[in-house]
Amino acid sequence: MQDRAIRRQLFSPKSRHFHSGQSGRDLQDDSGTGCIPDEDATRNPGGPGFRALKKLIINADDLGLTPGVNRGILRAFQDGIVTSASLLVTGSAFEEAVALARQNPELDVGLHLTLVEERAVLGHEALPTLVDENGRLPRTSGEFLRRAFLGRISWKEVEREIAAQIARFQKTGLRLSHLDSHQHLHMFPPVFQIVRRLTRGMDNVWVRNPAGPWRKSPRVRMGRWMQRLGLNVTCLSARSLHGPRLPQMPDGMYGFEVSGCLTRSALEQIFRKIPDGLYELICHPGEDDAGTRTRYSHWGYRWAEELEALTAPETRVVLKEQGIALTSFVLASEMSQGEIL
Repeated sequence: MQDRAIRRQLFSPKSRHFHSGQSGRDLQDDSGTGCIPDEDATRNPGGPGFRALKKLIINADDLGLTPGVNRGILRAFQDGIVTSASLLVTGSAFEEAVALARQNPELDVGLHLTLVEERAVLGHEALPTLVDENGRLPRTSGEFLRRAFLGRISWKEVEREIAAQIARFQKTGLRLSHLDSHQHLHMFPPVFQIVRRLTRGMDNVWVRNPAGPWRKSPRVRMGRWMQRLGLNVTCLSARSLHGPRLPQMPDGMYGFEVSGCLTRSALEQIFRKIPDGLYELICHPGEDDAGTRTRYSHWGYRWAEELEALTAPETRVVLKEQGIALTSFVLASEMSQGEIL
C-alpha cells in the first residue's frame, strides 16, 4: 500500500518534472524510483545537487495474453517498479487488459505487435500468405523469417495486419505511448519500414530499440548471446535504412538475455551495468496460474519469479544506489519536448 501511495505521488500529472538529460535537470525521489518536484531538488539519493543521468523505462510485455499475466503486470506496476506495459491486442485476455488499463491511467500502454504464434486480427481471406486457414500466424519467428526470405509472405499483407492491430488498439481509446513486438520482429528491416510508415503521423509514439550490449556476460548461455548479436546486427541494419528519419527510440534495451527468467540477482546486475542515457528494460511478470502455464509452458517463462523480483524492496535500494531514475514513454516525450507539466 505504501508503494502505491508513492507511485501516485511520483507519477501523477502534477509531479511529472522529468527534464532533458542534456540540461542536467533530471531529479529522483528519495526512494530512487522517479522524479521529485523542483522545489524539493535537494531531497534525492545522491545528496544536494544530484541529477540523474541514467533514465530507465521498465516495460512489461504481453499485457492481454492471459488473466494471470494481466494480474501480474498490474501488481508489478502498483507495488513494484514497472512503469509501462505493451498490450497484445490478439491476446485472449485483451478486453480485460483494456479495462485494467483504463482503471490505471498512470500506466503507460503501448502496442505489442505480433506476427507469429497468435491468431491474426484479420482472417485468411485478407492474409492468404501470412496465416493458415484458421487465421493463425506462423508458429515461430524462425518460420516467419524463412517464409519471408523465400518470398512466400506478402509484405502488403504484413502491412495490412499491422495496421489492423494498430486500429484495434486505437479503438480502445487508450493513449498509444509506444510500439514494440513479439520476438522483436518489428526490427526486421522490411517490417521496420512498415512500422515507420504507419507511425509517421502519430504524435509521441516511441518504438522499441532492442539493441543491447555486445559483450557476453559470464552467466549468459552461448546460444542466447548469439541471438543477442543477431538482434544487434538486425537493429543496425534497420536503423541504417532510415538515417535521420528514425522514429523516437530509447538508446537501447536490457533484459533480452534473461527474458522470462528475470531474477532479483539478474535485475540487480543489469542496474549496475546501465550507462548514462535513456534505456528500456523488458520484463514478463505474471501470476503462475494454470491457464497461463498450460497454454504457454513451451516458453519456459517464470512469470511469478519475475513478479517477485520487480516488487522486492531490495530492488529499489539498488536503483537508488546506482542513481537510476525511473521514467516512462510519456514522460520521455515530455523530456524531449522540454515540457514541464
